[in-house]
Amino acid sequence: MSADLNTGVSGLGTLTSSFYLGVGIMQVPGGVLAAKWGPKRTVSLGILVSSLAVLGTSVSSAVFLIAILRFIVGAGMALVFAPSVVLMTRFLGGKSGTSVGLINSAFDIGGIFGLFGWILLASVTGWRSTLVLSGGLGVLTGLMVIALVPKDGENNQFRFSTEKLVRILSDRNLVVLGLGSLGSNLGSVLISSFMAYYLQASLGETYGIAGIVAAMIVVLPIYTSLWGGRLYDRTRKPRRLLILSGLGMTSALLVTAAPTLPAAAAGAVLGGIAVGPASTINFAAAKDLSKVEPEYEGLTIGWVNSISLTGSFWPPLVFSYFARSFNYSTAWIAGAAMCFLLLVPLFFLREDPSKFAKAS
Repeated sequence: MSADLNTGVSGLGTLTSSFYLGVGIMQVPGGVLAAKWGPKRTVSLGILVSSLAVLGTSVSSAVFLIAILRFIVGAGMALVFAPSVVLMTRFLGGKSGTSVGLINSAFDIGGIFGLFGWILLASVTGWRSTLVLSGGLGVLTGLMVIALVPKDGENNQFRFSTEKLVRILSDRNLVVLGLGSLGSNLGSVLISSFMAYYLQASLGETYGIAGIVAAMIVVLPIYTSLWGGRLYDRTRKPRRLLILSGLGMTSALLVTAAPTLPAAAAGAVLGGIAVGPASTINFAAAKDLSKVEPEYEGLTIGWVNSISLTGSFWPPLVFSYFARSFNYSTAWIAGAAMCFLLLVPLFFLREDPSKFAKAS
């Protein structure tokens, strides 16, 4: 894309930020829609919107237009995650940690294709063909959800309450979880978005090597997300687990700052280990600590995700600025500093055991 669109690391930062801005600010509207319309319908709509925008990206040639389409892709994906967690939790009988872990693992399996398989395919057929394939598979997935997932249960007594919406948005614990999630997610965003480009442009590595290293940030969470979810279901101690995960992600970015392939690989591996539990525990704890009606569960998860993902739009811009103005080592260190500072709010998370839901 860099050569075809005549842009460099700054253009990559703009496209990455556009996606995270879309996926972040649409989380709460997505949660409201899921409460009113049902999680299955919301998930189906989100998949189809994002997939069609990906297909549109495959035929676009201007960075500005692609940035708009990336925003739409993000907005569509905002309708998918939180309602999917609600559906999975219902299927698994209330095991929130395991449910979020399974959803995160599924996302990470898709990320393997995006960060490794798609890189190799793009090196042979061009980047546009990979987006045609991605968008086509997304449309197929949306149709499968419509056809195969059980219908939403109708609750004729439910009426959406603006007062409860305000209560959720002002819940201190949810805000703290969102900021904590941003800390770990920030590192994952930087590694997944810039690692492959960094290895090729700065260290002169091949497409294959760059793809394998970058893919570690999504390969390892396939297991660590599930492991973190099960650990959370057993301990119900989100604060301690989230702080440890955040420290692991901070260390990963610091290791990556050394301009060598082994350091980059070690950072990606450590980051993949750290981000899985964090991304699972944040959302499971949000669902459990809020103790709202089932119709509002997607909204609580969406609010935490909104804080995390909306906040993720600016780190790529900061990173690309430091990389362009100084060097990549400085940019990775700046990322580690941002990640570490966002751990501070987690010390103020209130862990009231009486608020945790009992998993069956």
